[in-house]
Amino acid sequence: MILAVVLAALLLCFLLVKHNVGVPFLAMIAGLAVYEAFGEMFASTINTWVPAVDTVIAQQVLYGLFVLAMPLLLYFRAGKSGLFGAFRAVESIIFAAMLTILASSLLTFYFSFDTLALEITGWLDGIRGYIMVAGVILAYVDTFLYRSGQIS
Repeated sequence: MILAVVLAALLLCFLLVKHNVGVPFLAMIAGLAVYEAFGEMFASTINTWVPAVDTVIAQQVLYGLFVLAMPLLLYFRAGKSGLFGAFRAVESIIFAAMLTILASSLLTFYFSFDTLALEITGWLDGIRGYIMVAGVILAYVDTFLYRSGQIS
């Protein structure tokens, strides 16, 4: 149930706010790449400097910061989207789905998943690659349209 709530809340937020999703989506992908490449090393370094901080907790905080918090912060600071109509709605759906997929690993640690959440996670994981490719393409288009000031 928690995943359905997260997905619905993100989708509603993105559809209502109508900000540029291009740069935050690309930041989310970059944050994921940085975390996958250096997350364990950063977490063990934090654990070395502050032994009271557990490595698993440090990894979760870094993941949340790189992959979830920074892209959301960029989203709320972005200007209005360069896309319009159905393209903007599709981009918002893709961004919400991708954030939900990426947040599910953190949410499973703190919440128990019911069958609906497991079904949603399985379905979204199955189409994760397609969502990512479509999101990156729309993010580039949105960024180019936003930067150039052209809508058509």
